[in-house]
Amino acid sequence: MSQESPKVSVGMPVYNGERHLRNAVQSILGQTFRDIELIISDNASTDRTEAICREYASKDPRVRYYRNPKNLGAPENINSVFRRATGRYFKWAAANDECDPRFIEACVQILDERPNTVLAYPRTRLIRGNSGQTEDYEDRLNLTQERPCERFRALIERVRLCNALYGLIRATVLGRTGLVGKYIDADRVLLGELTLHGRFAEVPEFMFFRRMDAASATTMRSKTEIVRTLDPESRSLLFFQQWKLYRGYVAAVFRAPLPARERACLLRFLRWTAWQDRGYFAQDLREAGRAWSS
Repeated sequence: MSQESPKVSVGMPVYNGERHLRNAVQSILGQTFRDIELIISDNASTDRTEAICREYASKDPRVRYYRNPKNLGAPENINSVFRRATGRYFKWAAANDECDPRFIEACVQILDERPNTVLAYPRTRLIRGNSGQTEDYEDRLNLTQERPCERFRALIERVRLCNALYGLIRATVLGRTGLVGKYIDADRVLLGELTLHGRFAEVPEFMFFRRMDAASATTMRSKTEIVRTLDPESRSLLFFQQWKLYRGYVAAVFRAPLPARERACLLRFLRWTAWQDRGYFAQDLREAGRAWSS
């Protein structure tokens, strides 16, 4: 590791992650690319997470451990690890997942060689439940289109699981985004905003192993359960999720340094997708109306 800031920062937000935490941490510290820092932010866990993290921090100087005085909600904890990062490139790492030892090295090589690429990610293998059965997943987010509008549209039309967000990202670009918001599917908005700054590149090897169970994957939780993780102390976040999602998309379009032609193209596309999703907007209104009248 260099004397100055490391080249790569890895941020691991965690809450009650003792079950898989050791494997997750070891898969980062065991990377072939050594010039890294691992920033762990503990969201006031009540299990053995703190003890495990302090153990690693005492043994490896690359590990920095922070513990929040209370549970700040998942988005704030996710954003906090990036705000503490010092590297040129940044990667989020979940406390449930694992990475091939060559993950970071392969992604660093791409970002070093391709200045117009803002995110590099490998292919994903899903780990299903407690059985340990695996499933190869196709992200299809190798977005090399020249125009930002084309990249954004391709992402919105293709993305299902946001595995690519666990790839390696240029920190300067990530710092110009809105990061992760307090609404459902804010990770999709962040990926969409990153496409407005540059291209995505896929490493054609399975190097990301993502756990898919109720404790790890938001796609396997109810809407109420997901919203509770956004901010445990707020009761107003449940409603208008579709409205917040599109507000996030529009804010990203106006935040990015785009020519007028590209911005107009993006807004037309969002108007069209919003019309396709009009049923979800109506559902938001009905849910809010029922809650307010009860």
